[in-house]
Amino acid sequence: MSRKKNIYEEIEEEEKNIDDQITIPFNPANTRIDSDRLSLDGIIFRLKENEINLQPEFQRSPELWNEKQKSQLIESLLLRIPLPAFYFDGSNDDKWLVVDGLQRLTTLYEFVIEKDETKKFKLSQLEYLKQFEGKFYEELPRWMQRRIRETQIQAHIIRPGTPLEVKYNIFKRINTGGVVLRSQEIRHALNPGYAVAFLKELAATDAFLEATKRKISPKRMMDREFILRFVAFSLEPPSKYKIGHMDGFLTEMMARLNKLSFQKREDLKLNFIMAMKLSITLFGEEAFRKQQKNGSRKLPINKALFEAWSVVLSQLSTSEQKRLIERKNILKEKNIELMSNSEFWNSITQSTGSIKRVRLRFSYIKKLVEDVLQLK
Repeated sequence: MSRKKNIYEEIEEEEKNIDDQITIPFNPANTRIDSDRLSLDGIIFRLKENEINLQPEFQRSPELWNEKQKSQLIESLLLRIPLPAFYFDGSNDDKWLVVDGLQRLTTLYEFVIEKDETKKFKLSQLEYLKQFEGKFYEELPRWMQRRIRETQIQAHIIRPGTPLEVKYNIFKRINTGGVVLRSQEIRHALNPGYAVAFLKELAATDAFLEATKRKISPKRMMDREFILRFVAFSLEPPSKYKIGHMDGFLTEMMARLNKLSFQKREDLKLNFIMAMKLSITLFGEEAFRKQQKNGSRKLPINKALFEAWSVVLSQLSTSEQKRLIERKNILKEKNIELMSNSEFWNSITQSTGSIKRVRLRFSYIKKLVEDVLQLK
Protein backbone atom coordinates (compact mmCIF):
# COMPACT_ATOMS: atom_id res chain seq x y z
CA MET A 1 0.00 0.00 0.00
CA SER A 2 1.45 3.36 -0.98
CA ARG A 3 2.15 5.90 1.71
CA LYS A 4 -0.07 8.98 1.63
CA LYS A 5 1.95 12.00 0.54
CA ASN A 6 2.28 14.82 3.06
CA ILE A 7 1.14 18.11 1.50
CA TYR A 8 3.67 19.99 3.63
CA GLU A 9 7.37 20.28 2.97
CA GLU A 10 10.00 19.91 5.60
CA ILE A 11 11.19 23.28 6.89
CA GLU A 12 14.92 23.59 6.34
CA GLU A 13 16.75 22.32 9.39
CA GLU A 14 19.28 24.73 10.87
CA GLU A 15 22.79 23.50 11.49
CA LYS A 16 23.82 23.81 15.12
CA ASN A 17 27.26 24.47 16.50
CA ILE A 18 28.98 25.67 19.64
CA ASP A 19 27.83 29.25 19.09
CA ASP A 20 24.26 28.26 19.94
CA GLN A 21 24.12 28.96 23.65
CA ILE A 22 22.27 31.22 26.06
CA THR A 23 24.37 34.31 26.61
CA ILE A 24 22.13 35.72 29.34
CA PRO A 25 21.14 32.75 31.57
CA PHE A 26 18.39 33.07 34.13
CA ASN A 27 19.09 32.96 37.85
CA PRO A 28 18.29 29.43 39.15
CA ALA A 29 17.45 31.00 42.53
CA ASN A 30 14.27 32.30 40.87
CA THR A 31 12.95 28.77 40.35
CA ARG A 32 10.01 28.19 42.73
CA ILE A 33 8.66 24.66 42.64
CA ASP A 34 6.87 22.92 45.51
CA SER A 35 6.77 19.13 45.70
CA ASP A 36 3.67 17.70 47.37
CA ARG A 37 1.98 14.36 47.96
CA LEU A 38 -1.60 14.69 46.77
CA SER A 39 -4.48 12.24 46.64
CA LEU A 40 -6.07 11.58 43.27
CA ASP A 41 -9.35 12.52 44.91
CA GLY A 42 -8.11 16.12 45.15
CA ILE A 43 -6.99 16.03 41.52
CA ILE A 44 -10.35 14.55 40.48
CA PHE A 45 -12.11 17.38 42.33
CA ARG A 46 -10.02 19.97 40.46
CA LEU A 47 -10.73 18.23 37.16
CA LYS A 48 -14.45 18.12 37.89
CA GLU A 49 -14.48 21.84 38.76
CA ASN A 50 -12.49 22.69 35.61
CA GLU A 51 -9.55 23.93 37.69
CA ILE A 52 -7.00 22.01 35.63
CA ASN A 53 -6.71 22.93 31.94
CA LEU A 54 -7.07 19.78 29.86
CA GLN A 55 -7.55 21.67 26.59
CA PRO A 56 -4.50 23.89 26.21
CA GLU A 57 -4.05 25.95 23.07
CA PHE A 58 -1.45 23.49 21.83
CA GLN A 59 -3.57 20.57 20.63
CA ARG A 60 -2.28 17.09 21.27
CA SER A 61 -5.66 15.37 21.26
CA PRO A 62 -4.93 13.33 18.11
CA GLU A 63 -1.91 11.88 19.90
CA LEU A 64 -3.71 10.80 23.07
CA TRP A 65 -3.67 7.20 24.21
CA ASN A 66 -5.83 4.44 22.77
CA GLU A 67 -8.23 2.46 24.98
CA LYS A 68 -5.66 -0.21 25.78
CA GLN A 69 -3.20 2.39 27.11
CA LYS A 70 -5.94 4.13 29.07
CA SER A 71 -7.14 0.85 30.55
CA GLN A 72 -3.63 -0.13 31.58
CA LEU A 73 -3.23 3.17 33.43
CA ILE A 74 -6.43 2.49 35.39
CA GLU A 75 -5.26 -1.07 36.01
CA SER A 76 -2.01 0.32 37.44
CA LEU A 77 -4.03 2.41 39.89
CA LEU A 78 -6.12 -0.59 40.90
CA LEU A 79 -2.93 -2.61 41.42
CA ARG A 80 -1.40 0.27 43.43
CA ILE A 81 1.52 0.66 41.07
CA PRO A 82 3.01 4.16 41.63
CA LEU A 83 2.57 6.63 38.79
CA PRO A 84 5.31 8.94 37.49
CA ALA A 85 5.29 12.44 38.98
CA PHE A 86 2.97 15.13 37.65
CA TYR A 87 4.08 18.70 36.95
CA PHE A 88 1.73 21.67 37.06
CA ASP A 89 2.10 25.39 36.46
CA GLY A 90 0.23 26.73 39.49
CA SER A 91 0.77 30.43 38.74
CA ASN A 92 -3.02 30.73 38.63
CA ASP A 93 -4.32 28.63 41.51
CA ASP A 94 -7.82 28.62 39.99
CA LYS A 95 -6.58 27.08 36.73
CA TRP A 96 -3.55 24.84 36.88
CA LEU A 97 -1.77 24.20 33.59
CA VAL A 98 -0.38 20.73 32.94
CA VAL A 99 3.35 20.67 32.24
CA ASP A 100 3.67 16.89 32.28
CA GLY A 101 0.94 14.30 32.74
CA LEU A 102 -1.76 15.52 30.33
CA GLN A 103 -2.48 12.09 28.88
CA ARG A 104 -2.78 10.49 32.31
CA LEU A 105 -5.08 13.24 33.58
CA THR A 106 -7.24 13.11 30.46
CA THR A 107 -7.58 9.35 30.91
CA LEU A 108 -8.58 9.83 34.55
CA TYR A 109 -11.17 12.45 33.57
CA GLU A 110 -12.67 10.27 30.84
CA PHE A 111 -12.91 7.23 33.10
CA VAL A 112 -14.07 8.76 36.38
CA ILE A 113 -15.85 12.02 35.53
CA GLU A 114 -16.94 12.14 31.87
CA LYS A 115 -20.72 12.06 31.41
CA ASP A 116 -20.76 12.03 27.60
CA GLU A 117 -21.27 8.38 26.63
CA THR A 118 -19.30 8.87 23.41
CA LYS A 119 -16.19 9.98 25.32
CA LYS A 120 -16.28 7.58 28.26
CA PHE A 121 -14.43 4.30 27.96
CA LYS A 122 -14.69 0.89 29.56
CA LEU A 123 -11.73 -1.19 30.64
CA SER A 124 -10.30 -3.45 27.95
CA GLN A 125 -7.26 -5.64 27.27
CA LEU A 126 -6.31 -5.75 30.96
CA GLU A 127 -3.29 -7.88 31.85
CA TYR A 128 -4.18 -8.99 35.37
CA LEU A 129 -7.60 -7.85 36.56
CA LYS A 130 -9.57 -9.72 33.94
CA GLN A 131 -12.67 -9.75 36.17
CA PHE A 132 -13.11 -6.01 35.49
CA GLU A 133 -12.87 -6.34 31.71
CA GLY A 134 -15.62 -4.31 30.00
CA LYS A 135 -16.46 -2.30 33.14
CA PHE A 136 -17.10 1.42 33.36
CA TYR A 137 -16.00 3.28 36.50
CA GLU A 138 -19.55 3.22 37.92
CA GLU A 139 -19.61 -0.57 37.53
CA LEU A 140 -16.49 -1.17 39.62
CA PRO A 141 -16.96 -2.30 43.24
CA ARG A 142 -16.93 0.62 45.69
CA TRP A 143 -13.67 -0.54 47.23
CA MET A 144 -12.00 -0.41 43.82
CA GLN A 145 -13.42 3.06 43.16
CA ARG A 146 -11.95 4.14 46.52
CA ARG A 147 -8.59 2.65 45.59
CA ILE A 148 -8.42 4.96 42.57
CA ARG A 149 -9.46 8.05 44.53
CA GLU A 150 -7.18 7.34 47.49
CA THR A 151 -4.07 6.84 45.35
CA GLN A 152 -1.26 9.19 46.39
CA ILE A 153 0.69 10.93 43.64
CA GLN A 154 3.79 13.11 43.58
CA ALA A 155 3.02 16.58 42.23
CA HIS A 156 5.56 19.28 41.46
CA ILE A 157 3.87 22.68 41.28
CA ILE A 158 5.47 25.81 39.76
CA ARG A 159 4.49 28.66 42.06
CA PRO A 160 3.57 32.30 41.27
CA GLY A 161 6.57 34.59 40.91
CA THR A 162 8.63 32.18 38.85
CA PRO A 163 9.96 34.24 35.89
CA LEU A 164 8.70 33.46 32.39
CA GLU A 165 12.09 32.35 31.08
CA VAL A 166 12.42 29.93 34.01
CA LYS A 167 8.97 28.47 33.35
CA TYR A 168 9.80 28.11 29.65
CA ASN A 169 12.87 26.04 30.49
CA ILE A 170 10.92 23.94 32.99
CA PHE A 171 8.35 23.17 30.30
CA LYS A 172 11.06 22.34 27.79
CA ARG A 173 13.13 20.12 30.07
CA ILE A 174 10.47 18.36 32.09
CA ASN A 175 7.85 17.45 29.50
CA THR A 176 8.27 13.72 28.93
CA GLY A 177 4.96 12.69 27.39
CA GLY A 178 4.58 10.60 24.25
CA VAL A 179 4.49 13.87 22.28
CA VAL A 180 7.15 16.23 23.62
CA LEU A 181 6.14 19.87 23.43
CA ARG A 182 7.82 22.03 20.84
CA SER A 183 9.06 25.52 21.59
CA GLN A 184 6.08 27.37 20.09
CA GLU A 185 3.61 25.10 21.90
CA ILE A 186 5.32 25.99 25.17
CA ARG A 187 5.17 29.69 24.35
CA HIS A 188 1.45 29.39 23.65
CA ALA A 189 0.94 27.61 26.95
CA LEU A 190 2.79 30.30 28.88
CA ASN A 191 1.13 33.27 27.15
CA PRO A 192 -2.64 32.76 26.91
CA GLY A 193 -4.52 35.77 25.64
CA TYR A 194 -4.28 38.16 22.71
CA ALA A 195 -0.95 36.85 21.45
CA VAL A 196 -2.28 33.33 20.90
CA ALA A 197 -5.33 34.52 18.95
CA PHE A 198 -3.27 37.02 16.96
CA LEU A 199 -0.72 34.48 15.72
CA LYS A 200 -3.50 32.04 14.89
CA GLU A 201 -5.33 34.72 12.90
CA LEU A 202 -2.28 35.70 10.86
CA ALA A 203 -1.39 32.06 10.18
CA ALA A 204 -4.80 31.63 8.56
CA THR A 205 -4.57 34.67 6.27
CA ASP A 206 -4.71 34.04 2.53
CA ALA A 207 -1.59 36.18 2.06
CA PHE A 208 0.56 34.00 4.35
CA LEU A 209 -0.80 30.75 2.93
CA GLU A 210 -0.16 31.92 -0.62
CA ALA A 211 3.30 33.35 0.09
CA THR A 212 4.40 30.06 1.65
CA LYS A 213 2.39 27.93 -0.79
CA ARG A 214 0.82 26.22 2.23
CA LYS A 215 4.10 24.42 2.82
CA ILE A 216 4.48 25.39 6.49
CA SER A 217 2.55 22.87 8.50
CA PRO A 218 0.12 24.18 11.13
CA LYS A 219 0.72 20.96 13.05
CA ARG A 220 2.73 21.57 16.23
CA MET A 221 2.33 25.36 15.57
CA MET A 222 5.23 25.67 13.15
CA ASP A 223 3.29 28.26 11.13
CA ARG A 224 2.75 30.42 14.21
CA GLU A 225 6.44 30.34 15.06
CA PHE A 226 7.22 31.78 11.63
CA ILE A 227 4.78 34.62 12.22
CA LEU A 228 6.11 35.23 15.72
CA ARG A 229 9.56 35.71 14.18
CA PHE A 230 8.14 38.47 11.99
CA VAL A 231 6.41 40.05 14.99
CA ALA A 232 9.53 39.76 17.16
CA PHE A 233 11.86 41.60 14.79
CA SER A 234 9.19 44.15 13.97
CA LEU A 235 8.95 45.01 17.66
CA GLU A 236 12.65 44.69 18.39
CA PRO A 237 15.01 45.74 15.55
CA PRO A 238 17.96 43.41 14.88
CA SER A 239 20.29 46.19 16.07
CA LYS A 240 18.81 45.74 19.56
CA TYR A 241 18.85 41.95 19.49
CA LYS A 242 21.17 41.07 22.38
CA ILE A 243 20.05 37.76 23.84
CA GLY A 244 21.83 35.54 21.29
CA HIS A 245 19.33 32.74 21.82
CA MET A 246 16.31 32.62 19.52
CA ASP A 247 14.08 30.55 21.81
CA GLY A 248 14.50 32.99 24.68
CA PHE A 249 14.02 36.00 22.40
CA LEU A 250 10.79 34.65 20.90
CA THR A 251 9.44 33.77 24.34
CA GLU A 252 10.13 37.32 25.53
CA MET A 253 8.51 38.81 22.40
CA MET A 254 5.42 36.60 22.76
CA ALA A 255 4.86 38.05 26.22
CA ARG A 256 5.38 41.54 24.80
CA LEU A 257 2.87 40.88 22.01
CA ASN A 258 0.29 40.05 24.67
CA LYS A 259 0.63 43.58 26.08
CA LEU A 260 0.30 45.50 22.82
CA SER A 261 -2.69 47.75 22.23
CA PHE A 262 -5.33 46.74 19.71
CA GLN A 263 -4.16 49.44 17.30
CA LYS A 264 -0.53 48.30 17.41
CA ARG A 265 -1.60 44.72 16.70
CA GLU A 266 -3.69 45.94 13.78
CA ASP A 267 -0.70 47.85 12.41
CA LEU A 268 1.42 44.71 12.68
CA LYS A 269 -1.26 42.71 10.90
CA LEU A 270 -1.51 45.18 7.99
CA ASN A 271 2.28 45.32 7.64
CA PHE A 272 2.50 41.53 7.69
CA ILE A 273 -0.15 41.03 5.03
CA MET A 274 1.47 43.69 2.87
CA ALA A 275 4.86 41.97 3.18
CA MET A 276 3.35 38.59 2.26
CA LYS A 277 1.61 39.99 -0.83
CA LEU A 278 4.76 41.81 -1.90
CA SER A 279 6.85 38.65 -1.50
CA ILE A 280 4.43 36.81 -3.78
CA THR A 281 4.74 39.50 -6.45
CA LEU A 282 8.52 39.70 -6.20
CA PHE A 283 9.53 36.05 -5.80
CA GLY A 284 6.52 33.86 -6.51
CA GLU A 285 7.15 30.27 -5.50
CA GLU A 286 10.76 31.05 -4.59
CA ALA A 287 9.82 33.34 -1.70
CA PHE A 288 11.79 32.68 1.51
CA ARG A 289 13.90 29.94 -0.08
CA LYS A 290 17.60 29.76 -0.76
CA GLN A 291 18.43 30.40 -4.41
CA GLN A 292 21.13 28.85 -6.55
CA LYS A 293 22.31 29.73 -10.04
CA ASN A 294 20.76 27.34 -12.55
CA GLY A 295 19.20 25.52 -9.63
CA SER A 296 16.46 23.16 -10.81
CA ARG A 297 15.46 21.81 -7.41
CA LYS A 298 13.20 23.98 -5.26
CA LEU A 299 14.65 24.20 -1.76
CA PRO A 300 12.63 24.20 1.48
CA ILE A 301 11.42 27.38 3.14
CA ASN A 302 14.08 28.88 5.38
CA LYS A 303 13.12 30.44 8.75
CA ALA A 304 15.94 32.96 8.77
CA LEU A 305 15.09 34.18 5.28
CA PHE A 306 11.42 34.42 6.16
CA GLU A 307 12.00 36.62 9.20
CA ALA A 308 14.48 38.91 7.45
CA TRP A 309 12.65 39.36 4.15
CA SER A 310 9.21 39.72 5.74
CA VAL A 311 10.39 42.43 8.14
CA VAL A 312 12.42 44.37 5.54
CA LEU A 313 9.55 44.30 3.01
CA SER A 314 7.01 45.36 5.66
CA GLN A 315 8.93 48.59 6.25
CA LEU A 316 8.76 49.85 2.65
CA SER A 317 6.63 52.81 1.66
CA THR A 318 4.02 52.50 -1.10
CA SER A 319 6.30 54.22 -3.62
CA GLU A 320 9.22 51.95 -2.67
CA GLN A 321 7.05 48.88 -3.12
CA LYS A 322 6.04 50.02 -6.59
CA ARG A 323 9.64 50.75 -7.57
CA LEU A 324 10.80 47.36 -6.29
CA ILE A 325 8.10 45.58 -8.28
CA GLU A 326 9.20 47.39 -11.43
CA ARG A 327 12.74 46.14 -10.81
CA LYS A 328 11.90 42.69 -9.51
CA ASN A 329 14.01 40.89 -12.13
CA ILE A 330 17.07 42.83 -10.99
CA LEU A 331 16.13 42.11 -7.36
CA LYS A 332 15.92 38.37 -8.06
CA GLU A 333 19.30 38.38 -9.83
CA LYS A 334 20.97 40.20 -6.95
CA ASN A 335 19.30 37.84 -4.49
CA ILE A 336 20.86 34.85 -6.26
CA GLU A 337 24.23 36.60 -6.25
CA LEU A 338 23.91 37.23 -2.52
CA MET A 339 23.59 33.49 -1.92
CA SER A 340 27.17 33.05 -3.12
CA ASN A 341 28.39 35.26 -0.27
CA SER A 342 29.62 32.74 2.31
CA GLU A 343 29.10 35.14 5.21
CA PHE A 344 25.45 35.64 4.27
CA TRP A 345 24.94 31.96 3.51
CA ASN A 346 26.22 30.99 6.94
CA SER A 347 23.93 33.57 8.57
CA ILE A 348 20.86 31.74 7.22
CA THR A 349 22.21 28.22 7.65
CA GLN A 350 23.88 27.66 11.01
CA SER A 351 23.78 29.32 14.42
CA THR A 352 21.07 31.56 13.01
CA GLY A 353 20.11 32.81 16.48
CA SER A 354 23.52 34.26 17.26
CA ILE A 355 23.67 38.05 17.60
CA LYS A 356 26.22 38.41 14.81
CA ARG A 357 24.34 36.32 12.28
CA VAL A 358 20.93 37.81 13.00
CA ARG A 359 22.32 41.29 12.38
CA LEU A 360 24.30 40.14 9.33
CA ARG A 361 21.39 38.67 7.39
CA PHE A 362 19.13 41.63 8.08
CA SER A 363 21.82 44.12 7.04
CA TYR A 364 22.61 42.22 3.83
CA ILE A 365 18.96 41.98 2.79
CA LYS A 366 18.25 45.58 3.70
CA LYS A 367 21.25 46.75 1.67
CA LEU A 368 20.22 44.60 -1.29
CA VAL A 369 16.76 46.23 -1.32
CA GLU A 370 18.20 49.72 -0.92
CA ASP A 371 20.67 49.15 -3.78
CA VAL A 372 17.87 48.10 -6.12
CA LEU A 373 15.68 51.02 -5.09
CA GLN A 374 18.52 53.51 -5.76
CA LEU A 375 19.26 52.27 -9.27
CA LYS A 376 18.71 54.89 -11.96
